[in-house]
Amino acid sequence: MQLYDMHSHILPGFDDGAKNVEISLKLIDSLKKQGVNNICLTPHFYTNERSIDSFVEERDRVFEEFRPYIPEDVNVVLGAEVYVTHYLFNNDDFSEITFGKSKYILTEYAYNCTFSERTMQKIYMLMNNNGLIPVIPHVERYPYLMENLSFISELQDMGIIIQTNAKSYASDASFFRKRKLLKMISKGYIDILGTDAHSFTHNNPEAFSEAMDIISQKCGRNRLEEMMEIAGDIFNKAL
Repeated sequence: MQLYDMHSHILPGFDDGAKNVEISLKLIDSLKKQGVNNICLTPHFYTNERSIDSFVEERDRVFEEFRPYIPEDVNVVLGAEVYVTHYLFNNDDFSEITFGKSKYILTEYAYNCTFSERTMQKIYMLMNNNGLIPVIPHVERYPYLMENLSFISELQDMGIIIQTNAKSYASDASFFRKRKLLKMISKGYIDILGTDAHSFTHNNPEAFSEAMDIISQKCGRNRLEEMMEIAGDIFNKAL
């Protein structure tokens, strides 16, 4: 089974993630030791603070400087964690902020977001006007989604992908939230897994294997494989 980290802040010295190349390589090595050789680099893009052109120019420069250090046996996809505001729609071309060459885009919202009509209009615009498929990261951080599983189902029916963070399944994670998330995985409300790794103290990537183990144990090996298949489909379309 191929393993995929679909959300990380490993690109060095760009956002609030890895501070330098040395830390980035240690984070990658940690994932490799767990069998994860496919990694999405998704630095924060705050659309209320800068333009797509400005973001992409700096991100791509940092990536090209980092590229020679990436181990040959690691496959990477470059993308962005896009904080969705109305400023985003001042742009016509979003192709540089998707997962690589794919139509999937990692879209972040305010944690208190209730996915109101205004928010949904933005989602519809991304999908209908730009032909994109939103991937909503770290579902556990959105109380509204956690309390409204039927709404998650509606989002999934639209084609939207739901991602969860590996750290939420670690031994030191909240028992009750972990239990709820595992039930959500079992019932299909969560599609893919990512570390959202920033460092070894902020969403430690070492939690990936813990997450896989408990998902396999509590939800079944087949469910874990399904999640990795969905991730693999997105990743391969991005290459």
